[in-house]
Parts: sequence; C-alpha cells; structure tokens
Amino acid sequence: MALSLDEIKKIIEPVFQVRGVEGVVVATSDGLPLLSSLEDREKEEKVAALTAVLSEVGNRTSMELGKGEAEWITIHTPSGSGVLLLKVGEIGYMAVLFDKDTKLGVLLYTLRNVRNEFVKKFGG
Repeated sequence: MALSLDEIKKIIEPVFQVRGVEGVVVATSDGLPLLSSLEDREKEEKVAALTAVLSEVGNRTSMELGKGEAEWITIHTPSGSGVLLLKVGEIGYMAVLFDKDTKLGVLLYTLRNVRNEFVKKFGG
C-alpha cells in the first residue's frame, strides 16, 4: 500500500490526546522525517536523525543479547520527561517527546494501539 501522510496523521491522532505529549516525529529508518508535530524544523530533523541512530543501536544491543529485534526504546530523564521510540511497521520509527506530567501507562497503551494500526495499514 502506498504511503499516505493523511493516513499517518489519522493513525497518530490518539497520541495527542495523552496529557503531556510535547511532540511526535514519524521518520524513516534512515532518519528522514515524514511527519512531525514539532514547529521547529531543525529540532524535527534532529529528532528524526537521532531516532534512526538510537533505533539502530537499540536493535543491535537487543539482537546481540539474544532478545530479538527491539520494538520500543525508552529514554527517561531525572526530571521525568523523556522520549519513546517505537518501530511503526515498514515505515520506520515514531519518536514521542513527553513531559514529566505524562501518565506513562496511558501513553504506552495508546502507542501500542497506534503501532498496531501502522502494522495493519503499512505492514511490518
């Protein structure tokens, strides 16, 4: 199926309903931004590129330890904010930036459903 940015927007819409989500970047495995809610273009490109690097390192680590391919990578800071990276089918990865007030359980539940929608629509 062809990649449709409108379909991606519709799939990720529930993420923005989670209190504390600061932004979302959907990027290819090569680190090219496909869709972003960030207003700062430079930050969008930086997040997309870092998502590719971190995903590669996370996958390599997981595979080397015999755990299989990584589907989620979490970066959590002492302040309580952070970034969640998740594989979204054949498209690549989605980075979700969140603040300290985010209910991580709600965010993880929402992201699991979003990821399943990506896989249904775009394979993976």
